[in-house]
Amino acid sequence: MRLLPLLIPVVLTLASPLALAAAGPYGKYFVEAERVWPDETSPDPNTPASISSDKQSTALVRALSERLIEQEYRDGPYAMSLAETLDSLARAQEAMGDIAAARKSRARALHLIRLNEGLYSVAQRPVLRAMLDSLRREGDFTALDERYNYFFRLYGSGRPPWDGLRWSATMEYLRWQREVLRRGQDRDLLTRLLDLHEMHEDLLEILVSDERGIDYLRFKDATFSQLKTLYLIEDLVEPQPLYRDRRTGFPSSVDDPRDFSLQQERLENLQRTVRAAGRRLLDDLLAAIPSEELELRAETQLALADWLQWHGAAREARAVYEGIWRDLDAGGLNSLATEWFSKPVPLPDNGVFWESGLEDGDGLFFVRLKVREDGRAIADVAPSGLGRTRSAALLQRYIQTTRFRPAMDDGRITSSENIEARYRLIQR
Repeated sequence: MRLLPLLIPVVLTLASPLALAAAGPYGKYFVEAERVWPDETSPDPNTPASISSDKQSTALVRALSERLIEQEYRDGPYAMSLAETLDSLARAQEAMGDIAAARKSRARALHLIRLNEGLYSVAQRPVLRAMLDSLRREGDFTALDERYNYFFRLYGSGRPPWDGLRWSATMEYLRWQREVLRRGQDRDLLTRLLDLHEMHEDLLEILVSDERGIDYLRFKDATFSQLKTLYLIEDLVEPQPLYRDRRTGFPSSVDDPRDFSLQQERLENLQRTVRAAGRRLLDDLLAAIPSEELELRAETQLALADWLQWHGAAREARAVYEGIWRDLDAGGLNSLATEWFSKPVPLPDNGVFWESGLEDGDGLFFVRLKVREDGRAIADVAPSGLGRTRSAALLQRYIQTTRFRPAMDDGRITSSENIEARYRLIQR
């Protein structure tokens, strides 16, 4: 009888140097007051038009319901004309608070449009948008996720040919996938994260292989979106501890082969090379942007320098930052240089870790910062209220793990002292 198991779980403290070098995820646990990133903000779910009284609400719903019955009697139950009335009825029902009835009315309107004009009729778009906005207002993110999948298919599943609407819909769908990951609402986040990475890779491949040449503006959109995916991979993927089999001496990430996860393995492999992958993405974009597009090239170089800085390559990032200043100065874009480098900026400055609406309304702290040339910060946090000392200490630790884009003075990186800021803690 064996007294020892065949596999002894001896945890190895081996970790990727690159993973250790990554900084804290700015925007995830604290954020500067009033700071927003429009590219990561959900589309505004316009509040339904208010109705002055309950009597008016009831009267409007009754009138629209009667019109619907008349149309059904006159034109039949599958007439296209019913869809418009159903959409108006849904808005009225929603305004009076009958959310369930509004959902049914919109679902029937979509069904009628598909029957009359086909599965991909553009007439569905305003009804579907109203559905998305309504579900967001209700906070029903599971149903919203399902509708977004249909939204993506309706607008071409991210495949060409693209027009303005189809491309913006693709970008919106990818943004929604990041929101799901930030909210942690999917039980299988690893699969979603891997799928998001692969969707971007497919999109970038299509753009690169276009016989007419690369559309560098769309290439920029897709590259910056994929870069955000790499930030998420760096933050969300937790490498599994390694165990050593005492019989063979070989390490394993699981103590039971049945626990092996292909998704986890693939994401860990991506994470090990994520810094180089981000740099390659941005280098490819720079190669595609015409030399005369000075501002767009500078924006891409700034994303590269911030990526390097966030991963702890401060010396390499410094060279890129100072090169950006020289290029902007030579191109007459001094105001842009001042905007980007007048004060230290916490990284990443793209909102990839931030989710609107999670900020603690009472969690405002006044902070005085000292930021070194390498982007590391020392913070003096004022508790600003009784019983908030623990929260102030927590914010101070978050700031210490954050890297900043350093300020510049006449083209040279400089340390900064007595920088005043207001930060909010984020509830998660």
